[in-house]
Amino acid sequence: MLDRDKVRLTELGRFLKRRRAMLAPENLGLAPTRRRRTPGLRREEIADAAGISAAWYVRLEQGRDVRASLHALDRIGKALRLNAPEQAYLLELARPDLDWKSKVRSHEIPSPTLLAMVSGLMPHPAYVLNKHWQVKACNHAARLLLGDLDDEAEWGANLVVRLFQDERMRERFVDWPLVARSMVAQMRLSTAAMASDPIVEALLAQLCATSPEFKRLWEAAEISETPTWRKTLAHPLVGHLNFDFAAFSPPGPDAAFTLAIHTASDETTRTRLTELLRS
Repeated sequence: MLDRDKVRLTELGRFLKRRRAMLAPENLGLAPTRRRRTPGLRREEIADAAGISAAWYVRLEQGRDVRASLHALDRIGKALRLNAPEQAYLLELARPDLDWKSKVRSHEIPSPTLLAMVSGLMPHPAYVLNKHWQVKACNHAARLLLGDLDDEAEWGANLVVRLFQDERMRERFVDWPLVARSMVAQMRLSTAAMASDPIVEALLAQLCATSPEFKRLWEAAEISETPTWRKTLAHPLVGHLNFDFAAFSPPGPDAAFTLAIHTASDETTRTRLTELLRS
């Protein structure tokens, strides 16, 4: 075992112990007792609440090299009453192999023809997604409307991650709950044949760990094709903008990508979009 893995597993054990010590029997619906020699719950009580064996949970707290399943980690998180950031921390410590960003191959880029098309669609905001919902290209109008979608630094250029974790996206989409529900339903359909894809597995694990809303929508198991619909966005500089949205799969070498386009649906939006592009 590498030294960095020892440090990580030691911290995992400490984290689990700290969280267990913060809970009282009442948190699990247990009768309080005065016979407890240490604060918090017993290991066996957490294991029972999580539906796993006590011996297996003890190995986790001991910092042993145990490859925990996502389902088991989710149940442990529930038993320990972890919030979303704490659940994400548990996931990072227990399963660092599920870092989807490190698994994405950066050389998968659209063809020059498709890149030229995205640029040529100005002034209509447009962007290109790969099969993992990463934005691989976008034009200037899309950046002004939705931010630097293809910047991999903070959100991994992933549209779904950004929709659920970037507070600015919640403010930008007037009908955010509807947009979020539709996107998750589309993602479930588009990744149906990719169940064994390590990037999809890691992406879903991190989204479920960091966003209770995404997890609820994913577990609802709704399925939808990409709709052609009207979206209203609230931009801080020019106000409300109404767009007709559509997405297409290009032919030929770009068949694995999706081209998404927003076109202004009324004269007011066209005028405000022009103002935005001049700003």
